[in-house]
Order: sequence, then C-alpha cells, then structure tokens
Amino acid sequence: MNVLANTIFLILFWSSQGFVAPNNGSRRQSIPLAAFEGTVVVCTGPTCTRNGSKKVLSHFQELASPETVTVETIKCVSECAECALGPNVEVRAKGAKGPFYPIKNKVKSEEGVKAILQQE
Repeated sequence: MNVLANTIFLILFWSSQGFVAPNNGSRRQSIPLAAFEGTVVVCTGPTCTRNGSKKVLSHFQELASPETVTVETIKCVSECAECALGPNVEVRAKGAKGPFYPIKNKVKSEEGVKAILQQE
C-alpha cells in the first residue's frame, strides 16, 4: 500500500470508530463522538504526581470536550486511602449525587484518559 492509500484507510477507519479530527489546529487531539459528560478531578498530591498525574492532567485538558467535561485538580482525591494506586481520577458524571464519587486508579496513559472520556 502506498502512503496516500494507507493514510486514507486510517482516516476512514478512525472515523468509523467514532473519532473525528479536531478543527482547532491541535497536534494530536481526538474527540470521541459519544463522550462522558461531567467533571473529572485529577489528583495532584505528591504520590500521584510522582506517578504521572501531571501528564494525565495534560491528556484530559487536551482530549476533553470543554462543552461537556470540566477538568479540575485536587491535592488528594481519596484523602490518602488510595495514594499507592495513583494517579487517581475522581469521575463525577453529570447528574450524579455526591459526596462520594467513583475513583479510577492507575490512570497513567492517554489510553486510560480516553477510556474515561468515552464511557457513557
């Protein structure tokens, strides 16, 4: 396959999987069509930061749709009960009642961020 045919194939494949390219000039952003709505709170406490939460935060800021997702930070989402499992992300779905929200542990990659943003 030549480069042009390969590129067209990839564009068609990813479009059929529910991803569209952004129209804002971003270098690698993909926006899921069926996206999570609500707030994600990324832990930036010392243990989660050592385990990569700053990178996770930047992935959320790049990939989350600002119309449907609010990205926040907090020094510790679990009051240190789950620090060893970090980076931790609290997931507050739109309409969910608190005060306790699900916490996703070991969110360390762009794929982990996408998995959270694609849940319905």
